[in-house]
This record gives sequence, C-alpha cells and structure tokens, in this order.
Amino acid sequence: MIHFSTIPIAVGLFASSIRKTIPISLTSRQSGTPTCLHSPLVTTLEQLVDCLKAYTVPHDYYNQVTYKEAQPTTEERLAWFDASASLLTVDRNCSLIILPSAIAGKYSISLYIEHTGASYCVLSESRTHNGVYVKGWGLLVVPDSVDAVHRHLHISAPHPVWDSRTPAQAAALFGSIGAKSLLIPGRTRTAFMDPTNCVKGNSGQDIYHRTDPTHDTSELFYETNKVINSWQTENGGCASSSCAFIQFHGKSASTCSSDDIFLSTGLGRDSNSVDWYTNSVQRPVKRLKSQLEIEFPDWNISLPSDSRCSLTATKNVVGRFLNGIDDTKVCEQASNANLAMGTFIHIEQAAVSREEKAYGGWTKALAETFDVVQVQI
Repeated sequence: MIHFSTIPIAVGLFASSIRKTIPISLTSRQSGTPTCLHSPLVTTLEQLVDCLKAYTVPHDYYNQVTYKEAQPTTEERLAWFDASASLLTVDRNCSLIILPSAIAGKYSISLYIEHTGASYCVLSESRTHNGVYVKGWGLLVVPDSVDAVHRHLHISAPHPVWDSRTPAQAAALFGSIGAKSLLIPGRTRTAFMDPTNCVKGNSGQDIYHRTDPTHDTSELFYETNKVINSWQTENGGCASSSCAFIQFHGKSASTCSSDDIFLSTGLGRDSNSVDWYTNSVQRPVKRLKSQLEIEFPDWNISLPSDSRCSLTATKNVVGRFLNGIDDTKVCEQASNANLAMGTFIHIEQAAVSREEKAYGGWTKALAETFDVVQVQI
C-alpha cells in the first residue's frame, strides 16, 4: 500500500524491512527533482537521508560567482525561517503547510511515511542540476505528530560526505529516540574553498571555508539552529533533563587516535572549563558519557577533561550561540564555563561508532541520558 500526501510529492512505501543499498539510478546525474522521496526502495528515514545525501554540493564546486548565485537572498532567508518555524509546529498537518513564494519551487514540504508507519514532515530541496543541489541550503525533518516527539533533542550532522555515515546515523537515532528535529546541510564543508570571514583558524592548516556550516554564520545551518532554539525557548526552554542540541561528527583514525568517542560542550581546557566537566553538576554531556561507557565498555569515551583531543568545538558558531554568546559576536568570541549550561553536545567519533551495528547502543545511551517529555496534545 502506497501512502500519498496531499501535496505533489507522494512518499513512503510499505515494503520489506530489510535494509537496502540505494542504487545509483535513484541519484541520477541529470537535472531535475530528487527521486528519493517517492522511490519504492527508500523505506526508512535513514535510507531517505542517505539517498538525498548524494545530491550534496561537493568539494570545490563553487567559484565566487556560483557561490553568490546559490546563496539565499534576504527574502529567501526570511522565507526559509518561516518554513522552518512552521515545520516545528506540525501536528498531523504537514500537507497543509504552504511554502512562502520566495522559496516555493526551490524547496518543498513533504509527508514521508516509513514502512513501519512512522511519519515525518520533510523540508527538502526540489531542484538539482547535473545531480547536485541547485542551492544546497539543507534538509529539515520533524515527526509529523506532536505525540511522536519523546525528547526535545535537536540532532544534526553538520558535515555530510566529509564526515562519512553521520547523516544516516543522525537520521536513525533521530527516529529511534523520538527526537524533535533533524537538520543536515546540503553542502559539503569545502564546497567553496574561500576562507570564511567569520571564525579564523590558528594556522595555515586550520582554515575554515565559507561553506563550513559550523564556522560561518552565513550558512543557513546556523540560522536554522537559531529558529529551532527560538521554538524550544517558547516551549518551556531547553531543560537539562530532556533537551539538547546534538551534533554528530566523524574523525579520521589518525585524529585523536586514542578516542573512539570524544564528547564536548564547546568548552576548552582552562581551569574553569575542566571544573565544569568534572564537578558534581549533572550536565547532559557528562550523563551521556556515562551511559555510552555502559553500552560500549571496550571503547575509549572521553571529555576534554580526560583527553588531549583538540576537537573541543570551542570555535563552533552554533555551540557558541547555544552557550550564551550574543549572535553578533559568535564569529570572534568563545564561550566560557560561566555561560555554558550544557545545551550543546558535540560528538566526534571513530568509524566504529558510526556503523549501523552501533545504533542500538547509541539509542539506549540517549534514552537513559534524557527523560521523556510530557507532551500536551
């Protein structure tokens, strides 16, 4: 039985629960509309996200002219914000959302139903050129009903393609834990190689690019996190017991090689930050570390207080904003232990942690770390 939404794209198909590799024909190199949302072979949200990932704007794709053409205008930005805010209020009315005219035709909102019956409201790009997103502003997903939200977790995979397997991992855990939002950019971090004017690196080997969504505030990933944070603030705030903004990243085997999972909250290793990580206050990142150690006892799971790994996310602009830095200052000012409440969790992982066989352990750890929210229907 095929489930159709009332908007142009019909999605979801009850089919075998066996996971499949999406064939290249679904991500053909011709201009047009991504076919993932209405493919009979895409039966899970994880598969949908993996299929759409193939359209990600690739490495060194833009020049000055094409980058400017792909960037949203002021009107398009406002329309994107409105669409994102509308998505966050969905409750079995996904098909009724009307996109603002500035982005209608460029993006679409679709009801996607998994083979399990789980349903999601998806804001995704509807145009490609030679198999690549025309704009690359990203993908936002929420559960189609309020009662499907079990925890106010906002999950993202900021570096698709670059951090392999993180989009599929983020999608799988978003669904299994009953999270509120899933956000994935539509560009790889090096799609435009010009250095960002936002966060500056320390050396020639530490340069951030204009399309790196965690280090440049002009990317819609940053602004969308602000929209999500506004929704969360208006809906009781981000309680430590049941809420967090979680970014899933991937590291190479040679980077922080002794750590299988390295967790941080965007603080470094000054004495106040070390105290923040080691004192008795039960912050989300510390609870998650403890639960992950239960699920993966043979892995080395660390915080900045017990590892020398340099991937502390102190320059992550989303982390800085969530950690109390004013929106106008996130490019140049890091947060500190006096401001950070633990809302932001940054996860760097070895390849083993991103494998499908680890999803069950991750789901259990997240479920034990965060309480179920009491939803008013």
